[in-house]
Amino acid sequence: MRKLVPALVILTLASCKEEPQKEKQTPVSHKIAEAPKPEMVRDAVYSEFKPESITSLKIKGFDVEKAFSVGENTIVTGNYSFIDGKTALPDTEKDWGNRLLMLNNKNEIMYTSKGSGETYLYEPHFYKNIQNGNIIIVCQLAFEYFFGGEAFLLEKGKIKYLGNLDVEPNDERKKLTDILKIQESNKEITFTFDADSLVLKPGSEDIVIRNSNAKYIYDQHSLTLHQ
Repeated sequence: MRKLVPALVILTLASCKEEPQKEKQTPVSHKIAEAPKPEMVRDAVYSEFKPESITSLKIKGFDVEKAFSVGENTIVTGNYSFIDGKTALPDTEKDWGNRLLMLNNKNEIMYTSKGSGETYLYEPHFYKNIQNGNIIIVCQLAFEYFFGGEAFLLEKGKIKYLGNLDVEPNDERKKLTDILKIQESNKEITFTFDADSLVLKPGSEDIVIRNSNAKYIYDQHSLTLHQ
């Protein structure tokens, strides 16, 4: 009989050889960094305040009605002077009358609103958001009667026209700025009115409505009425 020992030894040695080790791979995280979220203002109330009045301001060619110190800027209302009873540049036949200006700390004009024509009253009221420091300016308009106001936003040293609040309380003893409430939340600015009934389009159509949460909303693009 043949001896099988050598064969068994060979098989045993072969079985004892280790299999090559696979390289272990560490999972790579592919988490994408999140973009910083914009600062959101939540339920911030704009509170009315009275800035310091300036009485000695002179602007060449402009009749200053009122002037106020607001931060590093000056807010002015008034109108460009007439020459021989007629409008003169920068006024035009379609753009004249009382308006709002903003001056920087060097008294340079940085912003000029559109003229309001024959208005008798162009009275600025100031409201501040304590969360972000933004300021709303509402200029109350009137002929022999009140007829709404123009709204502006002063933000980080720049001013922009938001639109016209074409509404008044249905009470001749009060005006728009007596009943106005302003609030900001999630990039929307809401103008509401503390009155039981309102007059829409005062002076032109005089639509009387019951105030069932009527409001103007500025959505970063336009100012619109919701009722």
